[in-house]
Amino acid sequence: MHILEPEPTRQNLKKAISFKRKEMINLGMKYGLTDKRTIKCSQQLDNLLNLHKTRKRYDLTG
Repeated sequence: MHILEPEPTRQNLKKAISFKRKEMINLGMKYGLTDKRTIKCSQQLDNLLNLHKTRKRYDLTG
């Protein structure tokens, strides 16, 4: 059985983006930009940013 998690609110999404951005910067400074931990964090940030962009576009169109 797969349990669906609720969609993050716009405010929670902005907080998550801010947190993930800081985490990525810290990882990059500690381990380097090509380290697998930094890259994974960057991909997670990309996913959050894409979700935010999609939600923003949806809010504008309908």
